[in-house]
Amino acid sequence: MKKKTPGFYSEEFKWRVFQDVLEGKYTKEEARRIHNIKSNCAVLYWMRKYSGNDDYRQGKLSLDTKKAMLRMKELSEKDRRIKELEEQFKREKLRADLWQKMVEIAEEQLDLDIQKKFGVKPSILSKSTKVKK
Repeated sequence: MKKKTPGFYSEEFKWRVFQDVLEGKYTKEEARRIHNIKSNCAVLYWMRKYSGNDDYRQGKLSLDTKKAMLRMKELSEKDRRIKELEEQFKREKLRADLWQKMVEIAEEQLDLDIQKKFGVKPSILSKSTKVKK
């Protein structure tokens, strides 16, 4: 996120700053300092602009605007949760692959059948070990 010239910020830059503040990564003032934004109220203007409030001098947001901002925040939280779950899924997939490989190696080196084979009937031994009620 780079600004093009002093005093002029791209729409992409403004939108990213707006999203960061909305997601709670930092406050408006922190965003201003982090991104070296000279204007004391630029971030506030961007917040109002992207929230649907075009009248910069009006401080109050309409009920529809507040609902839209809440929906945007919820979507951001859902996106974060989806990414978190995708990472967790990747780790579990790697773990399952590792276990599968370990079983294959153990079967090969120990000459044992560890995995259950689909469609295989239980052995006589396993039938006789069932507890009768």
